[in-house]
Amino acid sequence: MKNLTYNKIWIVLIGLLLTLSCSDEDFLKEERRDGLNTENAFRNKAQFETLLGNVYRQIREFYNSGDGDSDAWIKGLGTDVFFWTRDDSRVYNDWAKLNPFEGYSSRWFNWQFIIIRDANTAIDAAQKEDVIWNSDAERDAIIAEGRFFRAFAYRNLANLYGGVPIIDGPVTEPKVDFERATREETWQFIKADLEFARTYLPLEPEFPGKVVRAAADHLLAEVNISLKNYDEAIAAATRVINGTHGDYQLMDGRFGARADEPNKNVYWDLFRMGNQNREESGNKEGIWVAQMEYNVPGGTIRFGRPTTERMFQNFHWGFQKAGYTGPAQDSTGRGVAFIRGGNHVNYTIWRGAGNDLRNTEAAIKRKFYFADDVAPYSKGDVIPKSFLTVAEDSMLHIFPNWQKFGTDKHLDGRPDNGYVRDFYVMRLSETYLLRAEAYLGKGQNDMAADDINAIRTRAQAPLVDAGDVDIDYILDERIRELYGEEYRMLTLGRLGLIYDRTKRFGYEPARNSIQEYNNLFPIPQSVIDRNGGAVLGQNPGY
Repeated sequence: MKNLTYNKIWIVLIGLLLTLSCSDEDFLKEERRDGLNTENAFRNKAQFETLLGNVYRQIREFYNSGDGDSDAWIKGLGTDVFFWTRDDSRVYNDWAKLNPFEGYSSRWFNWQFIIIRDANTAIDAAQKEDVIWNSDAERDAIIAEGRFFRAFAYRNLANLYGGVPIIDGPVTEPKVDFERATREETWQFIKADLEFARTYLPLEPEFPGKVVRAAADHLLAEVNISLKNYDEAIAAATRVINGTHGDYQLMDGRFGARADEPNKNVYWDLFRMGNQNREESGNKEGIWVAQMEYNVPGGTIRFGRPTTERMFQNFHWGFQKAGYTGPAQDSTGRGVAFIRGGNHVNYTIWRGAGNDLRNTEAAIKRKFYFADDVAPYSKGDVIPKSFLTVAEDSMLHIFPNWQKFGTDKHLDGRPDNGYVRDFYVMRLSETYLLRAEAYLGKGQNDMAADDINAIRTRAQAPLVDAGDVDIDYILDERIRELYGEEYRMLTLGRLGLIYDRTKRFGYEPARNSIQEYNNLFPIPQSVIDRNGGAVLGQNPGY
């Protein structure tokens, strides 16, 4: 009976196929029916926010995409700030290995065009007539958000690679004939997007982490510096500093949940978990903060935690040597010292620092203690430099440890996964340093010194004289204030100083391998190869 039923089914199916094969050939053509696509998917604000939410996710991944140096390279790996501790032959320790096939650089390039794709989709769809908006202001704010993200991604490209193809709308058909704009044309395109964004973005975020007008002006100041439009850069930074686009202030007093703890300071407070958003702690210094969430799917992207603590914190719990088998006594998590600050960062820039809060033991831990007795030392004694006899001692285990990258109070008591804080993408102290750079470009060193000193006053550091301000001083101040926060590679790239600063202040293998052409990074070879309809020129030297 079962076989008879199957035979009947097959007869019916064969008959249908024969009938259809004789019908109009249009049967074989694909038709788009009720599925979502760019023509029908975006009809209200909530749908646009879902699309742009993917962009926020991408940017959050900048701070937690891997488990090692893959998060850190754009922050200056192999330059004047830090280096990979475990292998001198790694790329950026060995700049000869930076080439059109290198993974970190290629991924960054492609990553930005994913953001540009989503931004272009939002910008284009928001202007269609059949979208339901509550007001023109609601529509313009969505367009401004898209244009901000497009500008942000193009800035991330132009500062590192020079001129790149400018794509100002959705690509709906296969295209293999992209051509590179010049670097200045790319910066001008960015500027136009940011002028729109700083006009139509909201003044205050709907919820923590959303971009606002001040973020657009902060980035606009940087782009105008790149274009040598110093007056416009000063105006953009001033709108942020003076409160035209919101109440932003350098935090100059203790704040947040741990503000009553002794032997700490306001700079330390800036980096405690839960202290980055004004809604939670009253912090008025964060302009744009990437949001991380503990034990929330996708809240930290990878590995269930931001990997900053593992990358930057030293390998104190693995410290062992002949005659001593115990670890260093510490309480700052399970760091593995993937990267380490160089001598310029840990020592040179602090000469004459006085009582700079950013160089206190609260900010940079420089003393480590024996966890067990070892003659002639006892448990709790400071581990002296004389005890460090091999390279690994100071390269991996005992070196100055910047406390902005870790905590002594982990969530759920978990030193491996329990450090989850939000990350500053833009912070007001950087806005001051951008304005100082613009004043320096105009030759107004006294005004540049005033802006630098606003930061140094908060840090209780000796003030700088106008005659001592130059681009090196500003770059050193950026280290003191923004180490591990700023995209150092982009800062040095836009200034054309990757080679110069690395040659003078970098880790020895990097100093010996870097070349002048490394001031621009290579266009990925895969991108060049796929663009068969036009020549997408490579940067010189690669």
